[in-house]
Amino acid sequence: MQGSKLVAGLAVATALLLPSAAQAKTTLVEVEETSHAVLHKLEALGLDVTYEGDERTELMLHGPEDEQILAGTGYAYKVLIEDMDGANDAYLDKEEVHQARAERGIAPLSTLPTGRVAYRTLTDVNAELQQLATTYPDRVKLFTLSKPTLLGKTIYGVEVSHDVATAGAKPSFLLSGAHHAREWPTVEFTLEFIWDLLLNDKAGDDASALLEKGKLIAVPVVNPDGYDLSRSLQNEQKRKNCRITAGVIPTLADCTLAANVNRGIDLNRNYLPFWGGPGSSSSATASNTRGEAPASEPEIQGMIDLLNKSNVTVAINNHTPDQRLLRAPSSSNEPDVVADEVAYEALLQRLSKNLPGWAAGPWTDVYYEASSTAEQQAYYAYGAFGFTPEATPGFSGTQTFHPPYQNVIDNYLGTGTRYANQTMRGLYYDAFAAATEADKHSVLTGTAPAGTTLTLSKSTLLDSSSLVWTTGQPAEVRAFPNTIAQSITVPASGKFEWHVNPSGRPSQYNATHLDEAYDLVCSAPDGTVLERTTLKIKRGEVANRSLCTTGTVGGTVPATLSLTLGAPATFGAFVPGLAAEYDASTKADVISTAGSATLSVSDPDTANTGKLVNGAFALAQPLRAAASSPAAGAGSALTPVTTNTPLLTWTAPVSNDPATVAFKQAIGAGDPLRTGTYSKTLTFTLSTTNP
Repeated sequence: MQGSKLVAGLAVATALLLPSAAQAKTTLVEVEETSHAVLHKLEALGLDVTYEGDERTELMLHGPEDEQILAGTGYAYKVLIEDMDGANDAYLDKEEVHQARAERGIAPLSTLPTGRVAYRTLTDVNAELQQLATTYPDRVKLFTLSKPTLLGKTIYGVEVSHDVATAGAKPSFLLSGAHHAREWPTVEFTLEFIWDLLLNDKAGDDASALLEKGKLIAVPVVNPDGYDLSRSLQNEQKRKNCRITAGVIPTLADCTLAANVNRGIDLNRNYLPFWGGPGSSSSATASNTRGEAPASEPEIQGMIDLLNKSNVTVAINNHTPDQRLLRAPSSSNEPDVVADEVAYEALLQRLSKNLPGWAAGPWTDVYYEASSTAEQQAYYAYGAFGFTPEATPGFSGTQTFHPPYQNVIDNYLGTGTRYANQTMRGLYYDAFAAATEADKHSVLTGTAPAGTTLTLSKSTLLDSSSLVWTTGQPAEVRAFPNTIAQSITVPASGKFEWHVNPSGRPSQYNATHLDEAYDLVCSAPDGTVLERTTLKIKRGEVANRSLCTTGTVGGTVPATLSLTLGAPATFGAFVPGLAAEYDASTKADVISTAGSATLSVSDPDTANTGKLVNGAFALAQPLRAAASSPAAGAGSALTPVTTNTPLLTWTAPVSNDPATVAFKQAIGAGDPLRTGTYSKTLTFTLSTTNP
């Protein structure tokens, strides 16, 4: 049901102020060849094929490099428009005047959720996203991607859900626009769908049910630098970002220089899986330039970071204008039959009912080849189902990628003669619904203490295509790391339901799933890890876990220091007139519950301390003692016995540790000895200062 209209009170932005620079022209040409083989060759050469028909093929030539490449093919062509710059100014100006009148309440609104009648500028988009977050704080959360653009622009997005601040466990539907700068309708569709959900969020409506069960993640402009240049008509047919030289941050002047008009990176050839493969080019001026390495561009680094922390289960990556609905595989080096073929194809057919008459299938079946695309990232990195609609078809020349705005209105709603029943709105509603359906992803349920944090993480490797990385070296596949880390906070109820993608990703090489597991960590609010385990879960499965659940059992230990001495130590007979060392020992069994304990010996005799005595007679030399045990090891060296002589120390509790106490007595050759028995009663003490 269509919601009420909303006119955003935003002024039409002025043209982007740029350094003065000569602008290179873009020329539209027609090639008479139309065979599939020729189209693939033109694409492989990096030429900007903009229209494929039964009788002709149109190309945009962005400078002399493209002209030389096309001439080298030998295909005959004719020039349709020598210089496309300014060809759309008249209808665009008219639309913007109409939009300004609509905002003042003078002109009638359109039937879009917002009533718009003209394309948004980048300034409009960013202001509108902030307006949404301010107007609907409980349902819209504004965020920025982790990386700004090459020219330093912030890339904004929004999350939309009921109780959006606590919606992290819900399954997410990702909707993105303007990977390619000149494809303006993709921005409009994304923003209109956000408003559509919010304006129709009423009890009993589909929008309300979707926002209750799931979360929309929307990034209307993935390529702000390129979109700003295209939308402000500084380089209207720009497709790529502003990268001029690998590894070098450009300036705005660099990006608008005539010599650089067709340089940049195709952001939809810069994701990780299969990077460098068919349908991407290393040429700096090709329309499908892939970049110097996987995720070399900050815009794509930001999108991957977003995906790694978000449980996106279905993704739609909007494009124009080729009247198709595409899914993986998108290149010939992928499996012809993917691991989730049945489920993936069934969802494609379900979604395609919103676009009757449009070709629907894998890129490789119904389109040209492309490598390191958004679909490949979604599917091979996360097991999420990714799709590309090629919308607002039927136009050529200067209007190919952004036709007059009425076509945005009609294609969004499925109205008018050209797009009757071909509804992007219906596509998005169905895709969002599919994202929330548990049989298309996985679910982790269970209990954990309220306020604890649950984290699912997994570090994996994604393979490039096989290509030559170093001149003169053989082609090889290289693996690139990707780390998923997603967290939720357990609610006050202590119960959670977390919608995630399967733990085993689809193989990049055959119709199987990899045997992978998530690391599952439960942490206290202060970050203390309470439990660490693993989770293996398949698509359609529900796993139930009780996490961080503690119970107590125990008993008490009384303070104990126990010392039991063995038989008395005896030296035997001392021989008068002979210098000798005599040895004796005894055992002492030790039990201690203290943190540390010390065994010591003392002689309480104040007259002959530390000496053996025989009545009134005492030995000339002192008695020496030492001790050792298995738990405490060796104590100090033999030491004369005094009124308090430490022998051995335990640094932890022990039970029944058998200590040996050794004695040594020296007798000199001239030492007098009295007939009888020499002895001494000593006191042994087990003590602690750390009970």
